[in-house]
Amino acid sequence: MNQLLNFVKSLLSQHQIALCAALWLALASDSMAQQTMRLAVVEPLSGPFQSQGETNLRTLQASVDEFNSRSKDLKFEVVAFDAKGKAQEAINIFRKASESGIRYFVGGGSSAIVSGLIENINTYNDRNPGREVLYLNHQAIDPAFTEAQCSFWHFRFDPHVRMRMFALASHITRDKTVNKVYLINQDYSFGQQVEASAKSYLSAMRPDVAIAGEERHPIGSIKDFSPYVAKIKASGADTVITGNFGQDLVLLIKAAKDIGLKVKFYTYYGNALGAPTAVGLAGVGALRLITTWETNALPPRAKAIYDNFKSRYPKSDIFHTGVIEMVNMLGEAAKKAGSIDPKSVAFALEGFKTQGAFGEVQMRAADHQLLAPMFIQTFEATDGRKVKFGVEGLPYGFRTDAMIPANETEPIMACQMQRPAR
Repeated sequence: MNQLLNFVKSLLSQHQIALCAALWLALASDSMAQQTMRLAVVEPLSGPFQSQGETNLRTLQASVDEFNSRSKDLKFEVVAFDAKGKAQEAINIFRKASESGIRYFVGGGSSAIVSGLIENINTYNDRNPGREVLYLNHQAIDPAFTEAQCSFWHFRFDPHVRMRMFALASHITRDKTVNKVYLINQDYSFGQQVEASAKSYLSAMRPDVAIAGEERHPIGSIKDFSPYVAKIKASGADTVITGNFGQDLVLLIKAAKDIGLKVKFYTYYGNALGAPTAVGLAGVGALRLITTWETNALPPRAKAIYDNFKSRYPKSDIFHTGVIEMVNMLGEAAKKAGSIDPKSVAFALEGFKTQGAFGEVQMRAADHQLLAPMFIQTFEATDGRKVKFGVEGLPYGFRTDAMIPANETEPIMACQMQRPAR
């Protein structure tokens, strides 16, 4: 073979050799331009958490559009599936999609669904070497997924429960109006983690704060929260901490408004999915938030995604950056790997550092947990300065009270990951 190459070279001039090299590079580049990563999106697109699933899907598509517009050698394609908020449905979708050749999975919905997907993906990859799939989690924030259940085939692009609660409790240490806290959460792993971490961090940081009550309720099935709100009012609490999302948060806040409950609501997801609309004027100064999204200071890439999203869905809003960071980091890691093979991309993602939507972000190699800045925010009337944009078509939005750098909430390492051979 070497003799043949040398013979061919002897027949060509230096100029011709340069032209051949340029043609080869062009062909290689064109080949890379044909690379498409199909993302199977598993979301609750019907049922009680439909609004959550639809918003996540819309944010993903806006993020993909932005990435595809500036990427010449790699494109994403979104393939949406409705898991209906059910774990078995999500597993059935995974099996069918993986059989059809899709090798990247995102979304999930609740922590219960995500737990099942991680388990099934681990089993599938063990049984199918060379045809592995990768799971990209931008929303389920149970710490176990990057601790006891950590997996080489799973990456999380959102700060987990304890990271968020540490930031929130740190802020509450400076809020001396907080004296009695009521905890109300959905009764499954995520809600239980919110409750446990709130008690742990408040006890350590604000031992003077009393826990006025604790309540867990079934997820997605309570239609009337007025009995729960009556308990909160009777407890004398001045502050509520909740990880509720979707309809469970909307109906809780609506019941509080209807009964005239005057407390501060510190939430994980109070900035979207109908919660701002439900609280309205009554939430001004009272609805608080720990989040990764800051609408009032959008850098160019985040603004392009936001503008695309709002042009299509003016009454809806992006409420976290996990989806945005996921798309950008996944695409850049694939380019770094020079491949769209999931195992190669996974190794490239480990330790990957880049400029995120609101500062530097890093995918920690040891447990596949994203480290990113967070913000404490308060619901206020728009003023064109601190609150530039309203949410959900309202004249109210979120003012940022504090930014917490990524290095201040970096979790203690608690993962013992088994890695495949390269």
